[in-house]
Amino acid sequence: MCKILINEVMLGKRNVGFECFSMETGEIVGYTEKQIKTQFQAGNPVIGFILDADGQLKVDKTFCKNIMCKSGISTLTPKLETDCIVNLIFTVIGREGSQYKVISSRFWQGYMTESKMKTLYELGAVNGIEVDSKGKITLCVEKQTQENKTSKKTDTIQSEDQKTGA
Repeated sequence: MCKILINEVMLGKRNVGFECFSMETGEIVGYTEKQIKTQFQAGNPVIGFILDADGQLKVDKTFCKNIMCKSGISTLTPKLETDCIVNLIFTVIGREGSQYKVISSRFWQGYMTESKMKTLYELGAVNGIEVDSKGKITLCVEKQTQENKTSKKTDTIQSEDQKTGA
């Protein structure tokens, strides 16, 4: 399955790693930038990150509106300075019926309604969703899963073509 970006971990002003939620185990796992790049190279992208043309790891702006930086015990501050005064960001990790499963930057897990999601999204306090002009919510986790299935089918087709010499 996949991992999802939750927080950045800082030592002073220096990045030392990231905290990610593991979809398969339900645990919070710490990764360095190098470990995340290795995940990408192994074909296991970590949702919330992209690799640019130079192979540098970047936070995916379509997934993350903002990210919390942990610089000490119980010390979370927004990475991007905005006019929003949030001190807690929620990341959507799934959907069950009309409820959205979320995990907070302080690792609380629970469910929220669509109206609450939209309100928090407007405040810039929700990652992992896209809201279109009509108010329809698309989950980045579902979108990523669909893209992975499509790319795996393409890889399989290419492998079979190589075996037959097509």
